[in-house]
Amino acid sequence: MGSGAKITTTLLRVREILRAAAGGNDNAFGGLPLWEFSRERLLNAKLHGILLIASEKEAHSCCGHAKNAETGIQRGARSGLIRGLRGQPPFDGSQFPQLPWQRTPVGAEDIQEISDWIDAGCPFEDAAVAVYEIEEWKAETSTETIGTHVYPANTSESIAPLAGDINEYKFQHGELRQRMNIDCLTQVQRDKLRFAFRELYELNKWPEDARNYNNQALIHQNHCQHGWERFLPWHRIYLYEFEQALQDRCPGVTIPYWDWTMPQYQPSHPDKGMIIPRALQAFLTKASLKYLEQNGIPATGLEPMLDRTYPSQKCFFDKVSALIGAQYIQGEYRERFIDALLEANSLWYPLRYPGEFGSGTINTVIHYHYPTAEDIEEILCLRTFRDFGGGSLYNDSFGFIDQNPHNTMHIWTGGMNPQFNSKAVPADRNQGVQVAGRKFHKREDLYTQPQFGDMFSNLTASYDPVFWPVHSNVDRLWWEWEQRHPDSLPADPDSVLTPWSYTIRDTLDMYRFGYEYVRSAHIVPVGVEAPVGKFVSQPIDVSGDVRSSFQRAEVRLHRVPQLPRSCFIRVFLNLPDANANTPLEDEHYAGYLAVFGHGDCYGGPGHCAVPPSRKFDLRPRSHNSPRNHRVNVTKCAKALIAKGATSFQITLVVLGVDYAEDIELLRLEGVSLNFLD
Repeated sequence: MGSGAKITTTLLRVREILRAAAGGNDNAFGGLPLWEFSRERLLNAKLHGILLIASEKEAHSCCGHAKNAETGIQRGARSGLIRGLRGQPPFDGSQFPQLPWQRTPVGAEDIQEISDWIDAGCPFEDAAVAVYEIEEWKAETSTETIGTHVYPANTSESIAPLAGDINEYKFQHGELRQRMNIDCLTQVQRDKLRFAFRELYELNKWPEDARNYNNQALIHQNHCQHGWERFLPWHRIYLYEFEQALQDRCPGVTIPYWDWTMPQYQPSHPDKGMIIPRALQAFLTKASLKYLEQNGIPATGLEPMLDRTYPSQKCFFDKVSALIGAQYIQGEYRERFIDALLEANSLWYPLRYPGEFGSGTINTVIHYHYPTAEDIEEILCLRTFRDFGGGSLYNDSFGFIDQNPHNTMHIWTGGMNPQFNSKAVPADRNQGVQVAGRKFHKREDLYTQPQFGDMFSNLTASYDPVFWPVHSNVDRLWWEWEQRHPDSLPADPDSVLTPWSYTIRDTLDMYRFGYEYVRSAHIVPVGVEAPVGKFVSQPIDVSGDVRSSFQRAEVRLHRVPQLPRSCFIRVFLNLPDANANTPLEDEHYAGYLAVFGHGDCYGGPGHCAVPPSRKFDLRPRSHNSPRNHRVNVTKCAKALIAKGATSFQITLVVLGVDYAEDIELLRLEGVSLNFLD
């Protein structure tokens, strides 16, 4: 854009429109707080892989013809943000709903104002000032813009953590996405997971669509592997394939894991614990009460149930009965309650009776015992894959992890329907769950009162959303066992895992599938455009579930480019004033890392630059590619928590080889704090 062009709309005005559109809903734009983004971040932001602000120039072929049908369409109209706000493809319901999600659509005049701003070159706040190309602006101001603040290079002003979902950031930067502890998910992460499940349920309207939830669940019913060496590899692929289906609808979503040994589950007396993760429990919302009122139920009397969760139907309906009367938990009233609960939480499932075994417990009725941390540690100490995960056909063995915890958690989460009028244990347990003729995920099926929950049988288990976090945790435990016993492999590694074409060998490295396991993580975006003189984050709040029993804590530096000279980077927690003279004996010193510098380049222009990756580019990764660095800060973090810390502020002090602070060296995309089980 020329410097003399007149500008009527500014970045400040665009932020105001987007902030009002979000209305406090962090998931309104897929977890991206666009109203806080700098101009640079907004220009490069992607939502589910779609560039929100179209590139300034149209792409042309070598003959001068545009490569696509959008030739002549202005930049604003080509932008994903404008398409999303107008409900145009792919935000017309064909792939994603109209923006903002779960909010009122933005008015046409406001959308046009944002579109005009994009057409004008996306100017800054001051409309009276000429706007330069981004390269000119950087050279003139020598600053880095992060969030709503401008951070001059070489200062230590604190930087805020990402308000949205960390996996959205990782998706955009091509990093391993993180499967997190389901009890430690943020509200944004829970909402996105529920959205993705709803999208797969919605596809059930097309019975032959392989992507719909019913067909995904049928894979387990028809092909599941148990009792031998294919159990763990097969389920790793099943989780991955299902996760891909979720990510087709919402790219930042991953399958969380349920660590059932956490203190709130009281593994030694599980009937007195939380029973099942709160994210999977039943609850009512204000919208639920409105729906119930419309169906003849006195919903005003149910207001005490708001903001509370219930692990089973019995717990929920007992409370309803106590508040408004037993007549409202029968017949059609009960069905309307089930409708409301399913609408409020797509991770809740009616055919689930967790922890309920008639007049006894899982130990006395089923003769299984709930797995404890001690049980898990004993299993992780097993030396051979035969004992841990299962033996081959010529060395038959049911792996211990397959027996308990896996089988036990199926029985625990399925449970026995306390409202089924029958003896506690049937003569033939194989008939405990009806399979033939069922219409899965159709309401007439979900209104029924079977004797056992679906998780009680392998043939129906995967229809219950709890199946996925249970198996995700089993997969996590296998990965931990693999790190302890890297040379102990399953038999027949070249066997194909039907119905796919993967072999057992393909599954042995979890990272190949693009994920890792962490309890919880928080990232502070920085950006590599300018050096950080001294990095100081704003305080990062850490929930009690995360603080209670994590095994390891790491500070990670993301996508650090090859630095021109060597340095040490010291990490401090909750000491924003730390510097080169802060003694290493200080209780806030958490650790350090060393970066070996590149030195002067001896080649011509661009010799040491990382070459761009092109389609069909088979070259190996450049040795100058940006890298991630990890610092184990467990000891420091636990010591500070023991003294009452509930949040952490990360400080990075960069020292040259002369141990003097180097304030013009370090560049990085972001800094994260990760807690692992």
